[in-house]
Amino acid sequence: MRSTGPKLLSSPFFMAGALLTLILGLQATGASAHVRWFVDTNVTIDNFVAYSITDIEVLVWIAVTFALVGTSIILDAKLPNVRIVGSETRHDFIEILRIFTGMSLLLTAYEGAIVAPHLIAYGAFGTKLIFLQAIIGILFIANRFVRHAAILLIILHLGLTVQFGILAALEYVIMIGIAIFLLINNLPTVELRQQYKPFSVAIMRILAGISLITLGLAEKLFGAILAESFLAANPWNFLPALGFDFFTDRLFALSAGFTEVIFGIILVLGTTTRLNVLALSVVLLSSNILFLIEGNNEAALVEFVGHMPVIGVALVLLLLGAGQRWKLRKLLPDWRKNTNLKTIRVPSDV
Repeated sequence: MRSTGPKLLSSPFFMAGALLTLILGLQATGASAHVRWFVDTNVTIDNFVAYSITDIEVLVWIAVTFALVGTSIILDAKLPNVRIVGSETRHDFIEILRIFTGMSLLLTAYEGAIVAPHLIAYGAFGTKLIFLQAIIGILFIANRFVRHAAILLIILHLGLTVQFGILAALEYVIMIGIAIFLLINNLPTVELRQQYKPFSVAIMRILAGISLITLGLAEKLFGAILAESFLAANPWNFLPALGFDFFTDRLFALSAGFTEVIFGIILVLGTTTRLNVLALSVVLLSSNILFLIEGNNEAALVEFVGHMPVIGVALVLLLLGAGQRWKLRKLLPDWRKNTNLKTIRVPSDV
């Protein structure tokens, strides 16, 4: 991989934008640092009732999940292959992933958190993790010792597991995917890079999917009280205003959780990856826009900083798709039509 960035990354506009984001991020306070999904973890809701597996709403969403995943599988077998872009464009997007991940790690370390704003480090071990995370972020941003920084990121994630447990590690296992992707793309020899690159996108895609599935289950389905607490404080449930009065905050939280799980499952399967990531990007963007509409600029900034690695992954997957390995299409019959058409030269007198 080239050590010097193309014109896009060396342009003054790109550097000024990156610097502005960094400065704005450093001005953010830790107001949301003790929260999970922007709500206090000790919050309670009057008359809160969790859904059970036999409730009609849950059964409907299970059916919707099977229908959407099945549709994705069928479409993936029919859609044509998209031509891979040139190496320079691929390099640009990988560089964006590296810089976004580095900035997110550095800004989160500044707030005293590990990987995500709500994972506040504690004790001497947590302080060491904060310093390690800051070093990784600086190395990624500076584009120096990227391979070593990627290995350190895996070690940081192991430290996160020790301090916050397996569930938190699964929620942010996407960081392992990013680390492995950057590690493979910065291996010391061309031979090693060519040997392992076919697996790099697939590993990152699958681990990103596992992160989404875990977040959907832990924070919105099994952790529905957190989602409902957030909705009680933030009027994001816009569906009653559109005439869907039956769509309560409780149902909205359930729907958000299942939607996140669906995104994750499709990522793991590697079907219609670009369409899936495009839809996911719209969801990520809408959350930031809603915070800005409410005038909660601080929460919008915290949300953006936490989403920067995910945005970087989304850009890479939009460009490269599911990758060359470990995707369901390899196991399915090829239902695409006219994939072997050849062009012929038409005589000029026709």
